[in-house]
Amino acid sequence: MLLKKATTDQYIKLFRTKGESGLYRHFVGNGIIRAATIPNPDIELLDLADEFFALSRRRGADKEAYFLIGKALRRAAHTLYRQFLRIKEDKVLNPRFLNTVS
Repeated sequence: MLLKKATTDQYIKLFRTKGESGLYRHFVGNGIIRAATIPNPDIELLDLADEFFALSRRRGADKEAYFLIGKALRRAAHTLYRQFLRIKEDKVLNPRFLNTVS
């Protein structure tokens, strides 16, 4: 999945207005809303985070902003994943996410 310039610009704008913690809350809220329409919004956020991490290694202008956006996306994806594991007993463990070991 390659990100379009308009998408990256939109996320940069959100990052500059809301900051990293506001962006994290925005992603968690949107993930909960999207859970009604798609089966795994947590995986979608994790894929998007990987794209932003790749951008942070490639592009020089907004390198740090891309990294922080990716970090907020990954954090939100893990939060959603843990919440969905608690809610849905039939959800399968995904090795891409951190799982607690008891």
